[in-house]
Amino acid sequence: MLDSPTVIAVLLALLPAQLSLPAGPAGSAWAKVEPSTSAAELPARCSAAAHPRHWDSEQGWRAWAERLGELRAGAAPDPARSAELALSALSQGRGEDAWNHFASLSGHPEWAKSVAPYLVVGGPSFTLEDGALFAPALPPLSVSPSERVLGTGRLEPREWWLRGIEIGKARVDIQFAVENTGLKLVFHHLGGGDARLRVVFPEPLDMEFGSVYVDWEREPQAGGEHEVLIAPEVPILEVFASLKPVQRRWPTALPPELDARAKERGFEVLVSDADASKPRATGLALALSAATGVPARVLPASKLPAAGEPRGIALEFAHGAERARKLRGVLSALEQYAQVR
Repeated sequence: MLDSPTVIAVLLALLPAQLSLPAGPAGSAWAKVEPSTSAAELPARCSAAAHPRHWDSEQGWRAWAERLGELRAGAAPDPARSAELALSALSQGRGEDAWNHFASLSGHPEWAKSVAPYLVVGGPSFTLEDGALFAPALPPLSVSPSERVLGTGRLEPREWWLRGIEIGKARVDIQFAVENTGLKLVFHHLGGGDARLRVVFPEPLDMEFGSVYVDWEREPQAGGEHEVLIAPEVPILEVFASLKPVQRRWPTALPPELDARAKERGFEVLVSDADASKPRATGLALALSAATGVPARVLPASKLPAAGEPRGIALEFAHGAERARKLRGVLSALEQYAQVR
């Protein structure tokens, strides 16, 4: 019978996955990707940039600094560079910036087809293994991230849909939405058997997680991985993460020009003694210099200049629980600064 569950499951499996992005630059770029579009083969440096561990290596930071230098110099558009910058931003926790680079692939649909799965599901393919990590970026903004207002806790509601993907033995539709109070992820079981995923929500730059609920059950912790079981018995499964504003205690607006102190003395990245030689400190200094054209150095907390000595612009990363969030904000600002110079 054509209406039997087995036949329906087989027919669904023959349909390709369909991604619908919200209106905006990223959505316009994706609209140019046809079902027949062949995906570009990403260079090794692009796939390497997609992994968070990339930023524990000097090579990773040096490569990103080179890309910032190219942006600052006004280098000709290059889809390989845009793809690398998109995947770098994603693995640095800057999903909205990643979509901004994705939008610059508007004239290169084959590259957009290769990059999109990383931003939507966190991996190179829309087909996921049972038990896979599901780590989407925030849905793209309707405007450039440079036009987004941070520090107010304001969220721009938007959503994407990914229809007809295979997760293990299940066929699933997925909706991911930014709402006024949090993030909502909905799995619609279409056919097949059970499937498990390890879900990691992205954190907006100016927000932090309150509570996370899986099928209306509160999780013991808000951050980290959340295991979900997608099964025929629960045709619609919702995962929700509440958000609350974070009071940012550092500047977020880009200056039109660097002030005299930065031009004369450069930047100082202040870190603990233990972090002074680590790639995330030395790499940040390298990126600061590449994006702005002025020197930057790492200063361990025990070797600060004496009071009254001339100083550069200090970026303090030696203390505080907000270091990771602050780093994301600084990296986002650096990239935006390099693009408009």
